[in-house]
Amino acid sequence: MPATSFDAAIAFSHEALRAMARGNSTPSNSQWSRRSDATLANPLGPPIVGWELITRESDRVAAMSPGAGEFSFDEVSRVATADLGYLLGIERIAMQRDGSEPVTIALRVTTVFRREDDGWFLVHRHADRVSS
Repeated sequence: MPATSFDAAIAFSHEALRAMARGNSTPSNSQWSRRSDATLANPLGPPIVGWELITRESDRVAAMSPGAGEFSFDEVSRVATADLGYLLGIERIAMQRDGSEPVTIALRVTTVFRREDDGWFLVHRHADRVSS
């Protein structure tokens, strides 16, 4: 079910990221806009456009975190208008590759949400690694 407010969209996105850290991409995939201009730029590959490619990438990333479960978020800034809002913050999430021990990485993340006909959806996410 789509979020009915910008604040609810942010809260849901954090729950979706917690699920991703446990290997479940379904909540994350549900929050993305189905419009053709949705974009994802994560540190694990090139920028991608469109819901189908974004959900495929979300599935791949979630598979790197089976059961790790750790997620935290430090908010830096939040701005919203009637139809558009963004959030900037630092995410810390446990990732696991090739059976290795989980490692917590820090990401500087900007997410942009847009109000569409049936609620607020994620329309852009850009993340890059930070060293501290």
